[in-house]
Amino acid sequence: MSNNIKEKFAGLRRALDRLVDDSAFLESIESAKKLLIKNLEKGRIILTCGNGGSATQASHMVGELVGRFGFDRPAIPAFSLFDLATTTAVGNDYGYDHIFSRFVDGLKNENVVLFSISTSGNSGNCLKAMESVKKKGMKNIALLGRDGGKMKELADVAIIVPVNSTPLIQEIHLAVIHHLCGEIENHFYGGK
Repeated sequence: MSNNIKEKFAGLRRALDRLVDDSAFLESIESAKKLLIKNLEKGRIILTCGNGGSATQASHMVGELVGRFGFDRPAIPAFSLFDLATTTAVGNDYGYDHIFSRFVDGLKNENVVLFSISTSGNSGNCLKAMESVKKKGMKNIALLGRDGGKMKELADVAIIVPVNSTPLIQEIHLAVIHHLCGEIENHFYGGK
């Protein structure tokens, strides 16, 4: 058996063991869950964004909510802000930092909550989207890594995975996303 694979999973286990005992981390996940559920109960939509691996996780979250996570049920309203044509058009015309905020700027009311994902917490395009959301009086949740970066300051709820390895942060981010999707699904449809 490869020592590399053993060390990989041992490192993940060590990080998870630390986080299981981190009350601030666990409380931030609970706060995010409550904020998402509260906004969905008000008829609001979850918008997600991120870059690279975080973009795929943002889209994955939407797939779990719109599709199904644990069981068949009605779709939960969520959209990813990543769209290839729009991303390249806005990136070309306004700059890459505006690819997500232009979506938010086009909204006319307070019907969304933004869920941004960044391993560094410093993604310029996520920051701009979060600023646009704040200006419109909407809510921001950020799933971050390392020290939370600049994004933690704009978030109504910041879930911070305090490790430095990008792959490890992304693995833990996925566990958080799955937990939130399961909690949302169970809240709205678990007893039906």
